[in-house]
Amino acid sequence: MKHHSGDRVMVRTVDDDGLPMVRYGNVCEQSNEDGPIVVMYDELSGTDIVDASEVRPVDITTIELVLHGFDLSADPDLRQGLAAMWRAEADVAGVSVLSMFLLGAGLRDSSDTWALAEVSDGTDTYVVRVHTNPNFPDTVTVRADRPNRWDW
Repeated sequence: MKHHSGDRVMVRTVDDDGLPMVRYGNVCEQSNEDGPIVVMYDELSGTDIVDASEVRPVDITTIELVLHGFDLSADPDLRQGLAAMWRAEADVAGVSVLSMFLLGAGLRDSSDTWALAEVSDGTDTYVVRVHTNPNFPDTVTVRADRPNRWDW
């Protein structure tokens, strides 16, 4: 994907200790399809040259929390806080969430997901869901997607 100067992006990388992290920023220079990209991060001064494979555009559907602890989705009290955590991450990313309607402790969406909230960016409506993955039983993922994911 070609990025243009000013595009809002997220960079998924690892910190000095080898732990995964996400940084948000803006593209400084137009890139070619597969070349490195110059990014200015929100929280750092100066720019960084980043491999294109680590860069993704920022929008409401790319904000994603990957959290450890299966109990975050299994426990209704803990599950209620996940939508607010997702919204805080969206705010940090610079994504406009104009409205959010919480669904209490969530609605069972499938055997591995709970719908937590309905959100709108002013144009479209999305559902914030917590997903579990049987291959990684102690990890949950919180993200927004279309109300009917199978209609993409």
